[in-house]
Amino acid sequence: MKKILLSSLLAGSIMSQVNAQGTNVHEIDGDYRTPIKEFSNGFTQDQVQKFRENYNLPHLLKGGDDAVWWGLRTSELFNTALLEPNHKMELVKNINPAVGEIKAQTKHFGEISLNDFMVHPHSYAQGFLVVHKGEIVFENYQGMTENDHHVWMSAAKIIPGLAVDLLISDGKIDENQTIGHYVHDFKHTAYGQVKVKDVMDMTTGLNSEENDETRSDPNSITTRMFLAEFGLPYNGKNEKVRDVLKDAESTHPAGEKLEYGSPHTQMLVLLVEAVSNQPFSEFVDERIYSKMGAESTLNIHLSPNGVAIGHGIVSSRLRDMAKIGMLYTPSWNKTATEQVVSPEIISRIQHGTRSREFYRNGFDGSVFVDRIGDDDVISNARQWDGVWEDGDFWKSGIQSQGIYVSPKKDLVIVFFSTNVPDDSIHRYARQIANSGLFDEEQ
Repeated sequence: MKKILLSSLLAGSIMSQVNAQGTNVHEIDGDYRTPIKEFSNGFTQDQVQKFRENYNLPHLLKGGDDAVWWGLRTSELFNTALLEPNHKMELVKNINPAVGEIKAQTKHFGEISLNDFMVHPHSYAQGFLVVHKGEIVFENYQGMTENDHHVWMSAAKIIPGLAVDLLISDGKIDENQTIGHYVHDFKHTAYGQVKVKDVMDMTTGLNSEENDETRSDPNSITTRMFLAEFGLPYNGKNEKVRDVLKDAESTHPAGEKLEYGSPHTQMLVLLVEAVSNQPFSEFVDERIYSKMGAESTLNIHLSPNGVAIGHGIVSSRLRDMAKIGMLYTPSWNKTATEQVVSPEIISRIQHGTRSREFYRNGFDGSVFVDRIGDDDVISNARQWDGVWEDGDFWKSGIQSQGIYVSPKKDLVIVFFSTNVPDDSIHRYARQIANSGLFDEEQ
């Protein structure tokens, strides 16, 4: 069942994110950060008032105290579609202390265990959960509680990706057809000429790439789309997401290189709506979330004119994020009443990669390799940031949120964080998967 929650959004402006270095990369030029643990039980009225008065996109992008509040209270700032669970299926707890002792090489703290990272005063980790064969084997909360909803950021991109794959399996989308074939008002636009597969893999050849440069450019497609989604003016005028995407232009042929961008995912949201003849949130509810035994709502936050911000502004409890990951594992029946993700869809992810050279021939692939801390990753595929030869796949968010799935090991790893300059938390995912604790003989 879906409900709509209405909220208001305070004004702000776009600027580039902070890229400071050091032991505490946040405390620079007086940019003090409150220890994340202090927010685990919520915010005082004085803090909320301060965040409201200072609310702007620069603060959100750099991941300070304001971003912690925003990430935990997103539905207070956006109109929100609430996807409610039809039934609950609780996960069994079978904690394995060895998981917390697994170490990773972090960017600023050296090689430390997951337990130590979670409580490190400068990691700003908020929640970390590992599910094996449908059982919780590790769970740790610092800057939030198990009942809090937290924004996924770009980890949410897997939801539009899955929605498109479901329509492909239905025979309603041919990934080798163009966007314009399905979204008719885009037929004569640059996006309209791009194949669905190239949008899924972020190889569109358009000027819609998202990086530090485009996020700091007030005239970029990425910036204009964010402004439209947040209800903020561009050159004195409020735009609509759909109109911004129509202004994208081709810079080179599609399929030549990976150029990551949230506008690509937002185009998939419009594709799903055009083909299904449903609002995106209703489609996700009907085909995905209503089948799950989730604990609480999946909150899909909306632009001012009601378009789902599917590329990142989605929030949920951490356990429900893990349950979505479980849909890709053999233990799907411990979290869903019917199989949502077919073996065919999983195979498309695992076998749909471009080459290692393709992935690394550009800005984005190298960023993902560094983020996950593992050079064995082959490439991205179908909105996932990394796919490995062993069949595992992973998706990250800009403020160090993430989801890692190993279908073979029946393993799901999810985490929430509010840390832009140091994304070391991702590096524990592959270390956990390769620790030997979850090999078949275990």
